[in-house]
Amino acid sequence: MNRKALVVIDIQNDITKHCRDIIDRLNAAIEWAVESGMEIVYIQHNNLSAGTRTFKPGTKGAELVPELKIVSDHIFIKTKANALTSEAFSEFIRSKEIREFYIAGADATACVKSTCFNMTKAGYAVHVISDCVTSYDLKKIPEMLAYYTDKGCEVRDLAFYMGIRYQYRRLDNNNFTGHSLDDFVRRQTVTECWRKINNDWKLVPNAYEENWSRAQCREIAEEMAHHLNIDQTGFGAFDGERIIGFATVSHHIFGTAAKYAQLVCFQISEEYRRQGIGRKLFSLACEEARRLGADKLYISAHSSKESQAAYRALGCSFAEEINEELAAAGPFDVQMEYRL
Repeated sequence: MNRKALVVIDIQNDITKHCRDIIDRLNAAIEWAVESGMEIVYIQHNNLSAGTRTFKPGTKGAELVPELKIVSDHIFIKTKANALTSEAFSEFIRSKEIREFYIAGADATACVKSTCFNMTKAGYAVHVISDCVTSYDLKKIPEMLAYYTDKGCEVRDLAFYMGIRYQYRRLDNNNFTGHSLDDFVRRQTVTECWRKINNDWKLVPNAYEENWSRAQCREIAEEMAHHLNIDQTGFGAFDGERIIGFATVSHHIFGTAAKYAQLVCFQISEEYRRQGIGRKLFSLACEEARRLGADKLYISAHSSKESQAAYRALGCSFAEEINEELAAAGPFDVQMEYRL
């Protein structure tokens, strides 16, 4: 028997600095592992050091974050970095005859690192889900992914393990031109939109079909290509060589109460929606905005019922500070933000 397990390490309240960046992917990984027939294991760290302020047993900080999907009662406590030092976890492995592990969680430079090292040393097959691990210091992630590979782990993103055929690439003038959106289908059938009436948001009937003509697709593509790597960063989802979704982030930082970076474009071709492509592109846009020094992502968002539901599902909310120029340019848009 060669059973497999997904091991989620230390996603606890005291390690939430960058947890929000990966929580949706972690939950997607858990769902995938359940569907694949794996055991789902949660590792929970307890710090026994005198005077500790983090991971203290019995405190809220030591609890698993409430957003994390819990699908099993296989929750094991460890007091050292290496998860295998948990006698209960090691006994579980033996009893289930598990020889292959998929690793996710935190911290990439500490407990994930130690666990991966000791698992490969013990002869287990170890797969690190690269976009489902995080760290207090995100700059260390590339170095740690290389470390895992060097120690004998397979390192791939969640899409690879899920068998998703789409590729995500940073856009540049080699892979994106004025003709890249020729086959893009913007079509959206709208029946209701959100409008602010007497200082209250209400859904009102507003039926129409929105679409881009071939000429509009080329105009938008040419505009995007002009801005790429000059004052905007773009990411694309590709099915083969066809671009099926894209997101662009402005390099201009604005705002007084917070540092905002604008999500300029965010579109998924009609036939590819509701497959997680938008969530992946949104995540890439957030990572770029954070790299640019922003605290929040600013979105002048389409007001249709469907678009607003999608942004809310991503965790967006009404903008606390309104960019008047963007609001004037899109008077029917809803001004939103996402805290990075």
